[in-house]
Amino acid sequence: MKYRFLLVSASLLLTACDGDSSKTSADGTFVSAEADPQINAPGSPGTESINIVALVPPEDHVLEDNNVYSAAADASLPLAAVDETPAVKNHQIMINGKLLRYTAAAGHLIAHARKDTEQPAGNVAQASIFYMAYTREDLPKENRPVTFFWNGGPGYSSAFLHLGSWAPKRLKTGASDVAQERLKSETKGFSWVDNAETLLDKTDLVFVDPPGTGLSQAIAPYRNSDFWGMEADAQVNQDFVVRFVNRYLRQSSPKYLYGESYDGIRLPIVANLLVAAGSGNFAPDKTGRKPVALSGLVLGSPVLNLGTNCQTADVSCAGYLPSYAMAADYHGMSTRRGTAIAPEYIETLRTFVTEKYNPARKIWYTPMLTRAKAAYAEANRQYDRLTGIWQNPATAREWVLNVDTKQNASSKATELANLLVATPAERGRFVEAFMADPFDTLKQFVANAKQEIERALTPAWRDYAQTPAGLSFFKDMTSITGLDADWLYAFEVSPVQFPNKLVPGSNLGFFDARANISNFGSPAAALYTGAGFADAIKTALPETFNYHNASLYMLRDDSIRALWKFEREHKLQPFRTGLPDLVSTLKNDPAVRALALHGYYDLLTPFHQTELDLAGAGLGRSVPVTLYEGGHMFFDDDKARTQAKKTLDAFYDGRPVDAAKAPVVLH
Repeated sequence: MKYRFLLVSASLLLTACDGDSSKTSADGTFVSAEADPQINAPGSPGTESINIVALVPPEDHVLEDNNVYSAAADASLPLAAVDETPAVKNHQIMINGKLLRYTAAAGHLIAHARKDTEQPAGNVAQASIFYMAYTREDLPKENRPVTFFWNGGPGYSSAFLHLGSWAPKRLKTGASDVAQERLKSETKGFSWVDNAETLLDKTDLVFVDPPGTGLSQAIAPYRNSDFWGMEADAQVNQDFVVRFVNRYLRQSSPKYLYGESYDGIRLPIVANLLVAAGSGNFAPDKTGRKPVALSGLVLGSPVLNLGTNCQTADVSCAGYLPSYAMAADYHGMSTRRGTAIAPEYIETLRTFVTEKYNPARKIWYTPMLTRAKAAYAEANRQYDRLTGIWQNPATAREWVLNVDTKQNASSKATELANLLVATPAERGRFVEAFMADPFDTLKQFVANAKQEIERALTPAWRDYAQTPAGLSFFKDMTSITGLDADWLYAFEVSPVQFPNKLVPGSNLGFFDARANISNFGSPAAALYTGAGFADAIKTALPETFNYHNASLYMLRDDSIRALWKFEREHKLQPFRTGLPDLVSTLKNDPAVRALALHGYYDLLTPFHQTELDLAGAGLGRSVPVTLYEGGHMFFDDDKARTQAKKTLDAFYDGRPVDAAKAPVVLH
């Protein structure tokens, strides 16, 4: 498929295009690298009008893809089944009073394990990567940024980010209303609206699905699961970026990577690979322009280091405390904020963490105590869940004695023993007691676990609790978190425990602590579990992209996480982070910029933990962190998305980004 060309005057072209029209190219995005070279039209003698080449979008193309795609771990496609011809559909919308024309394309590209850039036929096909792209074909692409988007997980397709954030159209999710519980529970899905905050005015958009998600699949002899690990995943996604750039001649385009959540680990690794390879990644640019390896990274609600997740027993929850405080304030459970606006209040929370929380934790902490607290929390969680099923001791005993359920009871006993009990001998005794009286055995285990916490408390912590400083600290913790807790025993609340402790009996969203998703038929559930997005992607593929395929689009597959290789290869220590790669990227190419965006109410990847992680890596002054009135997917909130768009506009324009505060610097 090739472009049609049209000669027009420079004045007409400048009127039609609201972008940089000083340079043009006849190669459109969705034309292969074999497209005709640029045609230079001579000027008309005796006139001031300069005739130049204007780009005309490719014709619409309906793609009937008959392949059957599978997200199974052992699934693969034969190479001969992969067709890289994209589906194409042209659109136009009015955004902020301007007519914006764009091309939507969807299809597969082959990610190759590269051996020879000059001879791509000798490269090894690894995976058929599904992508959905939006491009401005009326703008010259050599200076036109292109941004590649991923959606974390691991095990998530790009659909949540794609359909809710920066594309030309988005789902009207009503996240702001969901938080305030104003939507009706019978709502089945979300409506489509033109997106006033689309990033298409700044950059072309390419949404990418890693192998085993969306409609992406490994190519034989590879299997999907071959790419389910920190190193292999980053490599295959980098290979996709290279393939897209080479096929569609985007070598000289500014390039950005945008992702959320787990992409705080994935994308720094991808960025480091791109920068390390430099121009060696790309086929020669026919225009002779210098290739751009990478221009920037945008990390939305990122987790930067799995080792600083305070769900792990020995890790501090200091980075989570400001998010706890914002959630408590939202639900009216905190008395601390007063009349302070959010940025002012958050700054006082950061100060509290530094000056009071961290010193108190040093007094409190011992490895034995954190293990005892973790064991008690898990035992209590299991007790609450199982007793909710059993209701009473008699029902529990019937469950272990009944011939139809005894095997399930035995399996549960073994599972609990492995989860809760340290030594093999003690595990055997636990299983024996559980099979005799499961209700009382679990109840007694919880009581014993609580006593272990009592025994593990150090004299220093007990003494501190009686001092004026300790009593003041406990009072502060109650006023900040909204929890009426005995802080002598309850200090350090994990993010798993916090929502139910804050509003007992609720099911506050882990992704957004404002939302109660106890009714799984509600819009809130559709937003945070993906049901609404699953329905929407079925509509978007044929109607927006002209792409037709009968396979299930794998929105998310949580089983991938269980099989994921959370380890880095060829490292001197077992990294579960991309921070060293981010440091290396910014050091090796100082022109690359990075930005982090967060929501106040995100308990999955809290904003202050990102600030602490960046500071610990020496990047506190290099990577601004901006905050918004939202949760993990802050862009679903109308107010947050509008504010974040202004931040991203500045980022793409090369202007300074206003961070939430002065950078955190660790001493």
